[in-house]
Amino acid sequence: MLERFTALPTVTHFLIGFMLAVHYIFAPRLGMWAFSLFSLPGTIAHELGHWLVARVLGAQPSFPSIIPKREGSTWVLGSVRVSPNIFTRIPIALAPFGLLPLGIWYAVAHSEASGGWYLVHIWVASTFIAASLPSRQDWMVALPAILCAVGAYFALQQLGWI
Repeated sequence: MLERFTALPTVTHFLIGFMLAVHYIFAPRLGMWAFSLFSLPGTIAHELGHWLVARVLGAQPSFPSIIPKREGSTWVLGSVRVSPNIFTRIPIALAPFGLLPLGIWYAVAHSEASGGWYLVHIWVASTFIAASLPSRQDWMVALPAILCAVGAYFALQQLGWI
């Protein structure tokens, strides 16, 4: 699939890159509601990724919320409440990485579209790719478990068990 993605026309890569720039640079300046609508497909996929992995791992997730809400001085586009343990934190928090192959597949699968539909498919593919990056909150949830895993690895290595 990656070979087919790299073989897409240069204009497709340029437009996906342009849409990613719009997503990260210009859309947030349009206001929270405009930005939320712009990134809606990616937000839904991002939160469903957390929900699905949490559900599979038995972390009792709440159904994803995609209604933007203010928390302090920032806005949260979506959320899923879970009860992870030290072993499930990393896969649940970093589940959005699974959207990267989905975004690449979507770009390849819809590369033959034309006209306005082509631009719609570029937008959807780019929102999936943008949503594949875990949020700051995702990293904050995963970081303690990552540090424990790295510490355990080095401890086991020092004991000669690895």
